[in-house]
Amino acid sequence: MTDVAVDVLRLRGPGAQRLARVAATTLPAALDRALADVGDVRLDHVRVTLDLSVDDYDDETLAWLWADAIRTQVLAGGRGGLVVAEAGVDAAPSPTAPSGRSTLDVVAAARRWVAASEPGPVDVPAAVLALADPQSAAEARARMSEPEWLAVIAVLTSALASQTVPGRAAAAPEISPVLWAPGTDASVPAAGPAESLPGRRETPPPTGSTGPHHEAEVLARLAAVAQVAPESGAPVALADLTRAAGLVLLYPWLADHCRRAEALHPALDPVDVREAALAAVADPDDPTLADDPLVRILAGRPLSHDVGPRVRMPLSGAREIAESAGGVLAGFAALLPGFERSSEAFVRASWVARAGLLDTDHDPVLLTAATQPLDVLLPRLPYPVGLLKLPWSPPVAVRFR
Repeated sequence: MTDVAVDVLRLRGPGAQRLARVAATTLPAALDRALADVGDVRLDHVRVTLDLSVDDYDDETLAWLWADAIRTQVLAGGRGGLVVAEAGVDAAPSPTAPSGRSTLDVVAAARRWVAASEPGPVDVPAAVLALADPQSAAEARARMSEPEWLAVIAVLTSALASQTVPGRAAAAPEISPVLWAPGTDASVPAAGPAESLPGRRETPPPTGSTGPHHEAEVLARLAAVAQVAPESGAPVALADLTRAAGLVLLYPWLADHCRRAEALHPALDPVDVREAALAAVADPDDPTLADDPLVRILAGRPLSHDVGPRVRMPLSGAREIAESAGGVLAGFAALLPGFERSSEAFVRASWVARAGLLDTDHDPVLLTAATQPLDVLLPRLPYPVGLLKLPWSPPVAVRFR
């Protein structure tokens, strides 16, 4: 997107006057950065809610947060509001997708991928990732029948579910006696037939579950994957995707945090305990993160040892681990001017929760992590984040994109 035109800007709330000043000064440059990789779209309206106190941030930070919220809404609604082609109409005006691939190549790759999809971890071809661009998606849909397009959305929904949906229960034959959520019932419920299991492809959802809003959500998830895809054009192995790439920013505190968890549970497998402790830092409400590939690496799980997702029983020291996780987040926030009193939820959402792709064949292990708007503050950290190692983990090189 090379130009942003706004006809009417409406501001509501106690910070409206301050936001009006930001809109006239720092927001335009922030939008240029936030929308630089977004294709041309036309939307009737974009509505965003800034769940924050404007008095807590300077103008530049407010502009970054505001622009990122706008980007999220544009990516979610851009396909529906894009003036390219109606379904069933030839998309002749743009034979080449913004990704550089022709629309016919994208359509052919999507058809092959859907036809070859099988249960289990999948690789997403680079040509399919082109659908993350709203213009590419609109042009591809125009050249596909309705059942074909719905099949693509269904397979994407299934493939990306375990990477993007928090709080799904992991279920597999193996049971490990660790979980971190305080107050969790120690009993392990049987997985119901409707549950989606990480690492396992479910039957595509029925056609009725697909609509414009659902499609926009799925394509926005695909955009997060595309952001960390290999520059070589190689397929993305979803089994190597992490949803908590920002954990690497917290590494100065992670070793002590894990040791505290181990000391509380001396009779348990220390790797299992460390996985649970690290997952508690990333998201206390998402038990599947204990099986996240980055969490496993940072916990010291051997790279060649794939134990698969497991049902994890509660830890007796779950409450203490949750308090320790809060201390990790508070220690990190204390180093960022203006964010010293940030809530745990804000720190997780702004820095920890982000997509990342691991390359374990690289020496050292390479993590390509997506950038976030507030990463502009990372140079303030008094330690480097390009290479890290915990006492039990292999070295991990970090590259932000």
